[in-house]
Amino acid sequence: MIKKMPEPLPDIISTYKSYTIWGGTPGMLNTGVWVKEGECITIIAKGEIDLMGKNPIMANKNVCKPKDRLLVRIGKTNFAKYYYHQLPYFFATSSGNIYLGYRGGKIDNYGEPEKPIEYHDDSGSFIVDIIIWKRFDPIQMGKFFESVSQKNPKNKEIEPLVQYFSRIKEIELAEKKAIKEVEETKKAIAALEEKKKEEEKKELSKIEEVKLLLELEKKKIKEEVEHTIKSLKEKEAQELKGREREEQINELKKRLDSAMDALKEIEALKKKLSEESLKTKYLEARIEQLEKEKIIYGPPNIVISSPKDGMRIENECIFFSGIIEDDQGISILEFLLNNQIFNHQDYRRVAPNLKQRIEFSEKICLKEGRNEITVIVQDIEGLISKKSISVFFKKKQEEVWAIVVGINNYKHFPHLKYAVNDAREFYKYLLEINKIPEDHITLVLNEAATLDRLRSLLGTYLRQKAGRNDMVIIYFAGHGATEIEPSSPDGDGLEKYILPYNADPKDLFTTAIPMNEIARIFQRISSEKVVFISDTCYSGASGGRTIPTYNLRATLSGAFLDRLSQGKGRIILTASDANEVSLEKDELGHGVFTYYLLEALRGKGDLDGDRMITVDEVHRYVSIKVPQATEQKQHPVKKGEMKGQIVLGIVR
Repeated sequence: MIKKMPEPLPDIISTYKSYTIWGGTPGMLNTGVWVKEGECITIIAKGEIDLMGKNPIMANKNVCKPKDRLLVRIGKTNFAKYYYHQLPYFFATSSGNIYLGYRGGKIDNYGEPEKPIEYHDDSGSFIVDIIIWKRFDPIQMGKFFESVSQKNPKNKEIEPLVQYFSRIKEIELAEKKAIKEVEETKKAIAALEEKKKEEEKKELSKIEEVKLLLELEKKKIKEEVEHTIKSLKEKEAQELKGREREEQINELKKRLDSAMDALKEIEALKKKLSEESLKTKYLEARIEQLEKEKIIYGPPNIVISSPKDGMRIENECIFFSGIIEDDQGISILEFLLNNQIFNHQDYRRVAPNLKQRIEFSEKICLKEGRNEITVIVQDIEGLISKKSISVFFKKKQEEVWAIVVGINNYKHFPHLKYAVNDAREFYKYLLEINKIPEDHITLVLNEAATLDRLRSLLGTYLRQKAGRNDMVIIYFAGHGATEIEPSSPDGDGLEKYILPYNADPKDLFTTAIPMNEIARIFQRISSEKVVFISDTCYSGASGGRTIPTYNLRATLSGAFLDRLSQGKGRIILTASDANEVSLEKDELGHGVFTYYLLEALRGKGDLDGDRMITVDEVHRYVSIKVPQATEQKQHPVKKGEMKGQIVLGIVR
């Protein structure tokens, strides 16, 4: 540890504090040291804490070092990290005070103990030095630790830091040396090239001079040869002696030899220029080699292939993928989502099987809004790379589609009083209170509610309009009926029907909608939230919304409701149990079930006071009110399950 920090602090250090963590103290303690996001931090710790030191039987049997138990946290809301994971330095990912503590028992993500009593028998202490650097300067940081080590050579906690920064210094010196050598080599090449140009200029000048001399010599020789020939002819004519002719020929040969020597000198100049060119190519190759040697000392390379930075996403979960490469080998790799580690695979400590290339693909689930994804990697030389991207997650807006049906005036059946009023009020609630767009709600009343119209709306329109994440509400107020069907899958020998306006009592099979068909229609709708609200009944008893069925003695089974609610996100809410009657009351001006359904939706069903009315809250409310209003003759039924709650209404 740093026994005594120089005063004033060295220029490289912004803040220094020595802090003692005593055994038996649970939780993360505020050191009072404030750090800003992005600042460089070094933490040094020594000491021992005996986790059972105050217990004479267990003393000295569970002694731990800082690397095993010391915890570090920045701010109140960030996760705590173990000291053994810290590097010789690290960068603050957010601003806040530095908290220190140790794990003496079970802790949460923030380092806080689940059972503080587990710290009761701990003794000993950790002494922790906190250094906040003004800037990230490995050379100056290394010089500081060297000076501390020289003053206290036995300080084992400082020695690894001195060695680490010494390696950094060696790398930087080697890099500077390589750069210097490259610059000197470039200068040498430039000087050689300049010298070469000057020599070439001189040689060219000399060559031109030689050429000129040769031309003049050739011209002179030619003239002399012609003159000699002329003289010889004249001498021959004068009968000159053969000796004089031979001397003249020898003189001409000497001049030719001189010209040949000049040509050889030109060839030598060409050879010299070629050698200078080869030397230049060697120096260029040397520069390229030095540049490659410089690259070796670079930090790891991070490439994020998916997703792209700044991308806007509607899916909650995505795959985060890319490649990491380093010539020296990767030793530590971490992935962070919003400053929290999310590694699903064991990437974090790659050693001892060091890899030079890692391809990663991680499935991550995002929060609403901006999400920051960060990759931090360190190689075996201690060089660190960090790369972050931001993606924005916003769920696709849910839409609601509704079909509301009410039939009072049947073509072939007894009329009802309040089914149309029920449908109109429910439609009005969806439109005015729930604020569902008018073009998303279809109201079908009386003679408009034919068999073909209802089949088209339920089986085709909803299938085309409602997406997977949308919600579908189907409301029906009108007559129901049963007839004998031995092959009924419900085990009661009866088929149940919803009656459209033009249903024929003599041919329900052809003119009404059986529950089997309703079940198939529900399966055709892709939405995962389908709510079917039915204020009708099928018992065949008189006095309600069902058609009396004569010579029928069987008891109805409620299994048809189970069939309707099969599949993901299918909820059925009916006015009464299978063998009961769904009643209308003049004093209410509604069917009893729909009257209390609307009361629940308008606020009386908000049992938890959150101003949102769920299907379960509606069912609880009508299950109390409807039996009271009908002297226990009518009991609403809810079928189907769904993950989470379905909100049917909002209290405004």
